[in-house]
Amino acid sequence: MRSQQRLLLQDLFESLPSLVFILIWRQSGDLEIAGWSGAVIGGTVFLIFGLCKFRMSPIMLGVNCHILLATPLIVGVFRLGFFELGTVLAAYAHSGVLLTVLLNGFLLSLFSRGGFIGDTQVSRACRRRYSGILLSLCAAGAIWALFTPESSLIPVIVTLTILIGVRRFLLARHADSKNLPAIAGIASLPEGGSNAAPLST
Repeated sequence: MRSQQRLLLQDLFESLPSLVFILIWRQSGDLEIAGWSGAVIGGTVFLIFGLCKFRMSPIMLGVNCHILLATPLIVGVFRLGFFELGTVLAAYAHSGVLLTVLLNGFLLSLFSRGGFIGDTQVSRACRRRYSGILLSLCAAGAIWALFTPESSLIPVIVTLTILIGVRRFLLARHADSKNLPAIAGIASLPEGGSNAAPLST
């Protein structure tokens, strides 16, 4: 399988927990069932990625961590009798996605070779700058979501879409900047190649 096909399948597969959660929630209206379904799918995705040694997108890594942990945590808090805390956690469960992504990005920036941008081929200086850009965008989105809990899905979806798009743009820009000297060198060659001999008369 070609690498582009594999990457496309990975992108689809790592988005599966979110898709399952949203579909079940919208169809059934039962947030707990949707949460448990997403958590099971999320755990399965983490297991398969670990066994196959695939690298998950740093943004979707944070999303899937939230889906995996949020419902068991909230249900556990309620079962232990901490109803006020459980109510607060449930109210901010959606906006908490961006907080999990932000925390994950911060940890990746500190301890991962790829940083929050998630690419070890990027130079250290660019990696820090790109990770900082993504962290700033994520922090702004998290603040927006926390201050609008009644419609927190909108800032979450908008912020995640921007993060994914900006990350791909930054990686594409870095790849173009690396290829530019080679392209310029090819363009400077005389027609027929640098080793072309002149025609004899």
